[in-house]
Amino acid sequence: GAVITADNWKTDFVGYGYSGVASRITGLTSLYSSSSPLSLKDAPLRILFIGNSFTDDAVKHLPGLICAAGLSDKITMAHMYYGGRIMEEYNDWSKADYTLNKFEAGDTGWTAHSSTVSISDVAMCGRWDIITMQEHTGNWHGWVWNADEKACFDGMFDKLGKTQLTKPKYWYIFSQAYYMMNKIGSGSRSYMTWPLENTKSAQLTMYGVIAQFARTVMEKCPFDGILATGTMLQNLRTSEVSNVMDLTRDGYHMDYGITRYGAACLLFESLITPKFGVKLDDNTYRYSSSSTEDGKYSTPVTNENAPIALAAARYAIAKPYEITDMAPQTEPANLKGEGTSASPYLIGTADDMK
Repeated sequence: GAVITADNWKTDFVGYGYSGVASRITGLTSLYSSSSPLSLKDAPLRILFIGNSFTDDAVKHLPGLICAAGLSDKITMAHMYYGGRIMEEYNDWSKADYTLNKFEAGDTGWTAHSSTVSISDVAMCGRWDIITMQEHTGNWHGWVWNADEKACFDGMFDKLGKTQLTKPKYWYIFSQAYYMMNKIGSGSRSYMTWPLENTKSAQLTMYGVIAQFARTVMEKCPFDGILATGTMLQNLRTSEVSNVMDLTRDGYHMDYGITRYGAACLLFESLITPKFGVKLDDNTYRYSSSSTEDGKYSTPVTNENAPIALAAARYAIAKPYEITDMAPQTEPANLKGEGTSASPYLIGTADDMK
């Protein structure tokens, strides 16, 4: 492959395609595209999230955790959002209809960009240390792995890589199984291997299908890690925190409060903790909004339930494709390790960990 030297790296090369080999472009005068209409603040850590409302659920409480951790001036994030979108549509870079939600270094929360943008606009506006992608687990494309699906992932890796001068870390978001199966779109129902009933059995079958799909994604694509927010949710559903909506706000999206908080905990300790060494045990961020209205269900995050959600996240980091029973009548599993690649989380009983 090509070798980038100190003399030629800026003028002769830009980007890494799917193969990881540098692409030659002569006459480059700046690190990133001057045609991008965006400019997002530089920071020690920059994260780009690409995904639909399930990724939106996962990232919503990240700014609160980041600010409470004293890291707000060290992180810039962008979320490219379009509801219901699948990988085939993400891979079509002609689309300029995304809402860009951004958190720039020094901010206190997410803000929406004034106009819609394309993935290329955001990808080319600067360096991205981490980029996440997500397939839609409520759509048959998130259940059936085939050559077309592989081509969509390959296309995204290739196009994203060519916008970057240094190779980012890529993470896959494995999102949730539904509580209400009748929320699955009619176009996907013929692909279901479970009944169109709102039962725990149907949910667990759906979880098994999307977990196997996520395993295949990780085997077939060059992702650096997995963010199993769907497993975090299943773990939390076994705990005393679960509620009549099965921790959703409308039968399939995450509860605005505790469930989104647990997902944000998983993202924080997977993506941010390894960079800054800050964990969430003493994080003071809480969320007080409460609602039992269908579509807006929100369970407040309190000093009592926040540690349970954090534990659900850590179990999902340690065992991304398996549900951990957090029922209060059982002996809780103990976690050891620091949650880093050098010291991963390990799960065992109290006797195992002595």
